[in-house]
Amino acid sequence: MEIRRISTIEEYKKVEEIQRIAWGMEEECPVPVPILVAINNNGGLVEGAFIDGEMVGFTLGFPANKGNYRYFYSHMAGVLPDYRNYNVGYHLKIHQFQSAFSMGYSEVRWTFDPMKTRNAYFNTHKLGSFAYEYKINYYGIMGSKENKGIESDRIEAHKFKDKSPIRNYNFNIAAELHNSAEPWEKYSIDGDVLGFEVLEEIDQSNLELVKKWRYALRKVILELEGKNYVMIDVVRESPKAFLIFALKEKSGLI
Repeated sequence: MEIRRISTIEEYKKVEEIQRIAWGMEEECPVPVPILVAINNNGGLVEGAFIDGEMVGFTLGFPANKGNYRYFYSHMAGVLPDYRNYNVGYHLKIHQFQSAFSMGYSEVRWTFDPMKTRNAYFNTHKLGSFAYEYKINYYGIMGSKENKGIESDRIEAHKFKDKSPIRNYNFNIAAELHNSAEPWEKYSIDGDVLGFEVLEEIDQSNLELVKKWRYALRKVILELEGKNYVMIDVVRESPKAFLIFALKEKSGLI
């Protein structure tokens, strides 16, 4: 597999196509070729993954700042469905991190949906990010198959050049599922590291159930952030999983 910066109009058009396929875009527009070209030639990065000369995935990112603090923002990463079990997404993101760090950035940020446990596992456990700064309905109601019908809550992932992920820990079970697809009604925030049991897969055809999980996770994560916890990991025990949160002070973050 080759990962490199996009360079031709045909390749930019392929990035558009992968966006449509990867997210099932029906009522949404992909990032179009002129914007991709502008980003890639003005401080940002649009990179593709190629297998046997065919582009099978891409990443899109650009410089960002809050006040005087500069970081690199990873806006999109998409892989064709037939190649999702080949670690293409992982290698694309790692390559993007390395590119951003070589450009002088010490942090890369992006967002993900904490309700999608496999994605949360990928972003925290595999990529080693710290997730905090919960965003309610960040993109509004979206029209793609991946997001249709629910508010687009996201949590921001932070990948630091000089901070290693937290892996040696024991966690208290703060909320546990009991033979039900419904979210927990009670939980306990007590301890330095907490685990919240969730479904590994939520039935996407059951919109009312999906909404219940959206609101339950929103409530608990906002409460955790108010008490200085961040998401550090996901422990998968199929068909369930634990979202793991640790006190921010323990991670050395500011």
